[in-house]
Amino acid sequence: MTVYFLSAQPAALRLDGQYAGVADSFMRRCEVPGGSTPFVELIPRNNRQGINFILDEGFLSSPPEGVEVYFAGGDVCIYAVSYAPKSGRPEVMCQSRFGGHLVTLCNCGGALLCIERADGSADIESVSDGLLTARMEEGEVGANPALFIFSQGHLAAVSATGRLAFNSAVKSYSLGNMLGVTKQLFTCDGAVSECSYSYDGDKFCLSSSRIVQTRPVDQSVRHFALFESVLTRSDCSPFLAEGLKGRAGELSSYLGGFVKVVVPPQKFYRTTGEMYAAGLVYPLSPRVFRVKFYAADMNGGLAENIREVDY
Repeated sequence: MTVYFLSAQPAALRLDGQYAGVADSFMRRCEVPGGSTPFVELIPRNNRQGINFILDEGFLSSPPEGVEVYFAGGDVCIYAVSYAPKSGRPEVMCQSRFGGHLVTLCNCGGALLCIERADGSADIESVSDGLLTARMEEGEVGANPALFIFSQGHLAAVSATGRLAFNSAVKSYSLGNMLGVTKQLFTCDGAVSECSYSYDGDKFCLSSSRIVQTRPVDQSVRHFALFESVLTRSDCSPFLAEGLKGRAGELSSYLGGFVKVVVPPQKFYRTTGEMYAAGLVYPLSPRVFRVKFYAADMNGGLAENIREVDY
């Protein structure tokens, strides 16, 4: 069985105690003999706990928090999404009193937001580590106050009722009658999602959104852009030949509920010979996914047919 290892942070990879290289954002390929259950260790460079597990059916069907498993044909990809912090002394990064509530952002091996409400109740929420350099500023949306925390592409907002009402990766934001947010989607066409949220003093609700293309798509990746446009619910017709343009609205139901578009591994290209294919990721259960591969028959940068590829 071919097993690929990915890690959100560079980490040393060991199999049964033997060093097997560094796992990072590039796939580390390992061949695991059928029937074997090696002991796997991923040890990050930073001050975080390592991840270790026995690579057996129990792990593959129910990986722990911080680890995701992807099945692709007969191959498996294991992605270490996050590493638990080592026990340490909390460090207060910033703090503000807002509407009778005390809001504290601290670093305890990761960013935590503590909200101590005026009625004596409290919440502790895990937020993006990008907020560790943030500042807290009060603002209003539709005349309702909120406390905004923004830094390094992430925005959190505490409502007037003392709740974490918004928590998302964003490129920028603006205040007014609505909360305006732009989100970078990291697609081939550099798509940006522009969203507007209403706010009633307790929660934010999405009111409208649109997808804006920010750059032209290179001819070599137009098949990826096609699948990404279906995922983001933007217009996919520019990537379709005339014979398919009239069926653009059917692509979403044909491809199903995929949540991500990925590049196939080199082994896929060698095995199938399909050069204009993409991997579509479908959730199976918590932290477990299935990757299906679809190819586009391209002619002049336009898809004349879309079909699933056996792998």
